Amino acid sequence: MRRVAHGVQREAWERANAALGLTYNDTPLPDGRVVSYWREGPFYDFDLDEVLALEQAASTLHRMCVEAGDHIVSRCPRRDRAVRREAYLSAECWPDTCLMSKIGIPEYVHEQVIRTWFDGDKDAWTHADKDLFGAHTHAPQGPDYSPSVYGRFDLWYAGKGSTPKLLEFNAQTPTALLESAVIQWAWLEQTGQTNDPERQWNALHERLVEAWRRNMAELRAARPWLPERPTIYFAYETSETSGEDRMNVAYLMETATQAGFPTELIAMSQIGVDEADGSVRFQRNQFDVGPQIDVIFILYPWEWLWHEEGGRPIFRNMADPTKRGTVWIEPPWTAALWSNKGLLPVLWELFGDKPEGELLLPAYFATDRPATMTSYAKKPIWSREGANIELVRDNVPLVANRQGDYGAEGFVYQELRELPSFTGLEGVCHPVLGVWMIDGEPAGLGIREGVGVDGLITRNDAHFVPHTINSHL
Repeated sequence: MRRVAHGVQREAWERANAALGLTYNDTPLPDGRVVSYWREGPFYDFDLDEVLALEQAASTLHRMCVEAGDHIVSRCPRRDRAVRREAYLSAECWPDTCLMSKIGIPEYVHEQVIRTWFDGDKDAWTHADKDLFGAHTHAPQGPDYSPSVYGRFDLWYAGKGSTPKLLEFNAQTPTALLESAVIQWAWLEQTGQTNDPERQWNALHERLVEAWRRNMAELRAARPWLPERPTIYFAYETSETSGEDRMNVAYLMETATQAGFPTELIAMSQIGVDEADGSVRFQRNQFDVGPQIDVIFILYPWEWLWHEEGGRPIFRNMADPTKRGTVWIEPPWTAALWSNKGLLPVLWELFGDKPEGELLLPAYFATDRPATMTSYAKKPIWSREGANIELVRDNVPLVANRQGDYGAEGFVYQELRELPSFTGLEGVCHPVLGVWMIDGEPAGLGIREGVGVDGLITRNDAHFVPHTINSHL
C-alpha cells in the first residue's frame, strides 16, 4: 500500500465527474473556503495480496457481526415474548438487562428489530415464530424476508505486514457509494494508471444489480402476493442540500432499474401512513395519497425515524401479522444491531480472546472502560461523520471534533489506533479504508483521507481518493 502523489491529472476532470453524478464535489469549510472533495492526481496503490487480505478480513468481520447480532438479540427480554401490537407502551426492557435499551433503542422498536433480524433464516425463524408470535392465530406461515443490500466496514490498515482493524461498521446509510462504484472506475479508465488485469478492487456495480435480483426473488418467495416486479421506492432527505444523498440514492435506484425493477425516487416527506388502515403510502402531495408502498429503500437513519412522530405507525405497519406491511431496505436491525458504536464492545466481548479478535481493537462501554486504557477514541454511540469524537493519547487530548449533537446517548471507548500517515503536497494525509459489503460479501474499496492532526478523525470534509492494483507509476 502506497500513496502515489503525482498521478495523471485529467483535463476538465470536474466536468467528467459531474457528468457521472458527482455533483457535490465542492466542500465548504467553516472558514469560508471551498475545497474539492475528490482528489485528482494522488491515488493509493495496492499489491493484489493486500487486497486479498482486506477481502478476507471483511468476510471474517461480517461473520463476527452476525454472531454479535445474535448476542444482542438474545439479551432482549422481548426475545421471549409474544408480539402484542397493543403493547408498545409497556416496559419490559431496561439498560441493565437489555443491550438494545443500553444503546438507546426505544423499546417499542425492539420486537421488529428482532423479527426482521430473523427474517430469511428459516431455521432461526421457526424458533422466533414460536417465541415472538406465540399462539396467535394470525401468526405468519413460514419466514418473512427483510433484505439488506449493502454496508461498509471502515478499517485501519497500514499495508503489507499489518493486520486490518475494524474502526466501525456503517451498515445502514453509508454514502460515498457513487464515488467508489462509478467515479473512481471511470478515473481509472481515463488515466490508465495500471496495466494489471485486476486494476482496481471494484465489483460494486455488478454485485448491486445481482443483489437486487436475488433479494427481490427471496422477498417474493416469502410474500407471493407481490407482483413479479414490484415497484421499489427510493427515498432521501431533501433537507440535505449538497446533493450527496440524492445522488447516492439515485445511483442505487439505477442499479435496481438495471436489475429489471420499476423504481421511483421520492422525498422522505412523501412517505405517509393511511390513518384508516395503517398502510404506508406514497403521498404525492397533501391532497393525493397514492399507492401502498410494498418495498422502499431509505437513506435516512433509523435512529432518527424511531424518535420521530411518524415512527410508531411505521413500526405498527411493519408488525402486521399477515406480512403485508411495507418492507424497508435497509431493515431496522442494520441500525440497531450493527451501525451503532455499541457493536464494538460487543464484538470485543465475544472475540477479543479469540484468533479473529486480531481484527478488532479493544472496546468498552463507558461504564466498563479499564483504568489501564489511557489512549483511546471516545465515540458517541450514534455518531456520524466523525461528529463529537475525541482522540486521547496517554491521557492527553490529541484531537476532537466538536461539531454535532451526539453524546447524550452515551459513549464507547475504543483503543486508539491512529490512522497511517502519508506525506503529500497537501500535507500529512491519513486514509481510512472503506470496504463495501454487497449482499453480505466484500465487493470493493473506497478510500477517504483527512489532512493533518484533524484528519486523524475522518470527518464529513474528508477527501475521496481513488486506488489501483499494481500501478506502473
